[in-house]
Amino acid sequence: MQKKLLAAMLALVGTGASLAVSAAQTGQITITGKVIDTTCVVDAGSGNVQVTLPNVDKSLLQNPGSYTGITPFSVKVSGCTGSSGTGADTVSMAFVPDSNVDMNGNLANTGSATAVAVQLLDKNQQPINVHNDSYSAQVARGESTDVAGGDVNLNYYARYFSAAGGATAGTVVSQANFQLIYQ
Repeated sequence: MQKKLLAAMLALVGTGASLAVSAAQTGQITITGKVIDTTCVVDAGSGNVQVTLPNVDKSLLQNPGSYTGITPFSVKVSGCTGSSGTGADTVSMAFVPDSNVDMNGNLANTGSATAVAVQLLDKNQQPINVHNDSYSAQVARGESTDVAGGDVNLNYYARYFSAAGGATAGTVVSQANFQLIYQ
């Protein structure tokens, strides 16, 4: 008798739990977007930008967190036409967090120098952590330009960076991939 009572109580508890689940709150996600008529084209000379950092003495990269050799660069895009109904009004650029990026969000060095990476900086010369800064955060901090003029320069900086310090002499070679963001 007690076993039947216990089984009935367990069945009742199980039913109550399933009723509680079915009475859960519901909500709605609204997704919006915009299909644009025209996008910008990266100029032939800017599609593969070559940035040459200055030669620097390794003594400048001996302390943890040290950096030097800030160098400006830009990506030029053209053919941009904004229109209120069907075109993009602004264009921005975001760096892609791929295998070229080290664990600190800087560009990994594949050259012979050790303990040195390349750090990307936004238009205000603030570091961009390519791993942690989302595309929207990069766009907000980067160069975002009205496309009404047709041609746009997206301006950034690069510099040597040593997270741990103790950099050795040698070559520094890095690559960054990017995407254009239209709004």
